Amino acid sequence: MLRRRGGDSDEEKPERLRIRPVLARIAAGYRYDWKLLLGAGLLVFGGIGLITAFDALDPNTIDEWSGGWSVVLVLLIVAQVSVPLLGAVFYSGVVAAGLEQRRSGVRHGIADVARSLPYRALIVADIALFFVMAVGFLALIVPGFIFITWFALIAPAIEVEGLGARTAFRRSRDLVRPHFWRVAAIVIPLIFLQAALESGGEQLGHSLLGEGYLGNWLASVVSNLLGSPLYALTVLALYFEIRARERIPARR
Repeated sequence: MLRRRGGDSDEEKPERLRIRPVLARIAAGYRYDWKLLLGAGLLVFGGIGLITAFDALDPNTIDEWSGGWSVVLVLLIVAQVSVPLLGAVFYSGVVAAGLEQRRSGVRHGIADVARSLPYRALIVADIALFFVMAVGFLALIVPGFIFITWFALIAPAIEVEGLGARTAFRRSRDLVRPHFWRVAAIVIPLIFLQAALESGGEQLGHSLLGEGYLGNWLASVVSNLLGSPLYALTVLALYFEIRARERIPARR
């Protein structure tokens, strides 16, 4: 949108992003969708934990994976890498579906979410984002945090707008750019908070059931239940708050 003044034209800036509405959206997500967050989390992360709880590369047992069992070991490692990624994609879709239900009144069941999610685009975007951030942090710390901020809204851009992975990177950056410092002030502490919650969940699981398979399983479930909803709700809240300001002129 352009506005002419005295023969010159300049791009109209969106209304400044405010932190309080973002926090209100996150709180509303927990308040209204806690059953969905918990139920889907137990279903998704409970299943993932059954696979990731195996310590396939334990030096004390690695010699047991010999002969024909080496194929099983390779398949297990592949599953431990790919299944959590699929689970994270699915869970973020469930969170988005819960928010969309509150916004539109249209109910989406978990089976509907599973069928409709653009898995390929989300997985490609996740993998690409991992490498982009890795390059940023290897080059210098600052570019890594810039990339985290620019591309924080990739998943909602794919899930809500149906974009491909490459277009979602550009869309996320365009959405974030006018509000960069405020988004950074939310997303960067969120990364550390999520890591702290997941670490606390792992310690709790191991303290309750020990360091064996069951302890690893419970640690995985609890850490994901604590960290994943917070990140998904925050990113969605930012996305919808920023989108709402795309067409709102800045107050003067």
